[in-house]
Amino acid sequence: MTKLFNRWLPCATLSAWGAILLAFYFSGKIAHFLHPTFRPGVLIAGCAMLVLAASFAFLPGVAGCCDDENCGHPLGRMTFGRVLTFLILLIPIATAAMFSPKNFGATTIANRGVITDAQGLTARAPQATQSTSIEPPLPTKDGSQPAPEQAAAADQLLPKSAEGNVKVAVIDLLYAAQDPSLRADFENKKVELIGQLMPDNVSNASGNRFKLVRMFMVCCAADARPVAALIESDKKTDAAEMSWIKVVGTATFPIESGRPIAVVKADSVAVVDPPEETMLY
Repeated sequence: MTKLFNRWLPCATLSAWGAILLAFYFSGKIAHFLHPTFRPGVLIAGCAMLVLAASFAFLPGVAGCCDDENCGHPLGRMTFGRVLTFLILLIPIATAAMFSPKNFGATTIANRGVITDAQGLTARAPQATQSTSIEPPLPTKDGSQPAPEQAAAADQLLPKSAEGNVKVAVIDLLYAAQDPSLRADFENKKVELIGQLMPDNVSNASGNRFKLVRMFMVCCAADARPVAALIESDKKTDAAEMSWIKVVGTATFPIESGRPIAVVKADSVAVVDPPEETMLY
């Protein structure tokens, strides 16, 4: 019995883990949990585990441990203990694979704190050394407004929809709010962007604003943080909270609470299907 368990339990464990990793990868569910750079590692790990499982299945088993009472593994001396060890290794990852949600819920997003200022994505400096300026100019920019011909050339490089609207992501507008040169690329232009609808309970005195939220990921779901642009609309939308919507409107950067923020004055708000990549990177 010891030799049987020594040969087949490692094989079953590696097979299960490898199959679950490959299922995450080929089903596309991995896109909700991991940055694209690291996804090939999941494929490689899954394949490697299956290869190792095959080696346990076709090569003779070695029962060099846990075959006598002198073994230092208490659970390994009992059949029940070996099965329990197998289940401990398998059940958590199998449960996560079957029942983990594909998207962050409204409660999770609210608990992580919705960021509407790009400075919130960086570590805060100590209070005594904080600068009063919003952000220093980028290394290749002096913070001045571009010449008209430069602005026209930059406009040609911006991705646009078939209707001629500038296609942007929420994070683009947040960074633009912090840098005058970037702001000039979007300010007072028709833009379109996609995100999830959440109410704005902070800067909504007039009652006509809501947040357009996306999750910004650096490495994996553990470090994903919600970022949002504010949407200002004269018409009340019928879209449900956390539904995916496409907003078309004019990008503005008003000064509020002493700093510029990104506000899109919406011309239209429409419910759409989630994008293929729900995360921003």
